[in-house]
Amino acid sequence: MNNETVLKIEFEISQIDTLLHETESLLKLAHNKTPDMIETAAMGLLLQSFYNGIENIMKFIIKEKYDKLPSGTKWHKELLDLCFNEQSRLFEEEIKNILDDYLSFRHFIRNTYSYKLKWERMEYLILEIDKNWSNIKTQIIKFIEKSKKQSNGI
Repeated sequence: MNNETVLKIEFEISQIDTLLHETESLLKLAHNKTPDMIETAAMGLLLQSFYNGIENIMKFIIKEKYDKLPSGTKWHKELLDLCFNEQSRLFEEEIKNILDDYLSFRHFIRNTYSYKLKWERMEYLILEIDKNWSNIKTQIIKFIEKSKKQSNGI
């Protein structure tokens, strides 16, 4: 993996870390009470931003690996699936369903009005976001380290 790609990935990781840090009070609120419509809309935006950051990382890696990105109406899903195939395995299989759920929510929120968001639809995505990010970030870092070793012939 080239250094420019690694720097882009590290920047996205820092952006997601900052996103979660800056929304910590909102995440704590979700653990203590059922959010109202405005809080739910804010959490919807948080989830969308969170997945967009992960997707940016996937795009950097897949673009470098294949020199192109998926296209067409289902490119988001195709991109995610590429990150689980043997040639470009970024993530362990155990988080496929989790990332599928974040992607599904991202698609949903981009195509609806905020007043239609239901807390029940996003509750587990929000309540588990810190744990999920920790697992996802660990796998990304391991992927980078493995790629560096392969590039250096180690």
